[in-house]
Amino acid sequence: MENSILFYEPEAPYGFLSNFAPFPINDGAVTWKTVEHFYQAQKFNDQNIVAQIHHSRTPADAYALGREFNEQVRVDWHQRKETVMRDALQMKFTQNQALGHWLVATRPHPLVEHAFKDDYWGDGGDGHGKNRLGKLLMNLRQELSITPPYNLIHFIESANLPTDWGIFNMHGFEDPDTGIEHVALTFGNWKKDEPVLIRLHSECLTGDALFSRRCDCGSQLRRAFQNIAQVGTGAILYLRQEGRGIGLLNKIRAYHLQDQGADTVEANEALGFAADLRQYDFCRGILHYLNISKVKLMTNNPKKVKALREAGINVVERVPIQEGQNIFNERYLSAKATKLGHMLDVIAPI
Repeated sequence: MENSILFYEPEAPYGFLSNFAPFPINDGAVTWKTVEHFYQAQKFNDQNIVAQIHHSRTPADAYALGREFNEQVRVDWHQRKETVMRDALQMKFTQNQALGHWLVATRPHPLVEHAFKDDYWGDGGDGHGKNRLGKLLMNLRQELSITPPYNLIHFIESANLPTDWGIFNMHGFEDPDTGIEHVALTFGNWKKDEPVLIRLHSECLTGDALFSRRCDCGSQLRRAFQNIAQVGTGAILYLRQEGRGIGLLNKIRAYHLQDQGADTVEANEALGFAADLRQYDFCRGILHYLNISKVKLMTNNPKKVKALREAGINVVERVPIQEGQNIFNERYLSAKATKLGHMLDVIAPI
């Protein structure tokens, strides 16, 4: 089929789709090294054979054992095998959280197991096969694509990002509702259910890149990088929500009003906007991809704490991140504290 994604070898592009790919699954009682281990074991009622397959070193070994004991395969296997495969794929792509996002990211391309020796699960090598594995994967892909948190954000790609504080991994995402692009920057590795130091940082071109002293954004971003590098693990979600959601050009208009005496809240409201238009619900999808469910959140903004908790993220600690106060942003910081409820220790009066 045109524009199809062909997969087979686990080391090749799109190898994560292969049943031989090294992603474990747990059926509620036992953890299996791969889908292939689980699938081959389900062919048998004999627990000695099941145990041998379970302990086999590689998926190829598990496959070979399934063939070796072919005469002892359960009599109803032909009727059960697609259900077993569907269940195995469901476990694989939901228990290994990033995989589900990778699977959704293959849309809209047809998925084809390009297997020369298999014309049932694969395409037979020349397209004549039933490609049942590819079709089950496409069915699961459709289910996940409309299910939270997979539908909240679409993963695009990852790459290394060398910085002054070390090499971070940069992960790109797209909001499917708005088309807005967001980035997550991760450092180090963490265990599932371990609280991870993170920051939700809304884009601020003037503060982050143009060295503006009208705000504290650039200073907070640099401190977040430093804190994460010092701890050894963490993540920065860099969110494209310029000007607390009003956009760059409206932010410049707001700056002009501030030059004439308005504070940051009054300026936004004078332009017809709420003081803060940012949303954080899609962050649940990014954190799910990153396998983060508990966080230590670097923020002074109670709205961010509340938003993550409402999204089901366990905020175990708020880490203050007060940086960059100067004579040009004292009134800005005071307005954030008195009008937006930001938890700042020292502010100048308005």
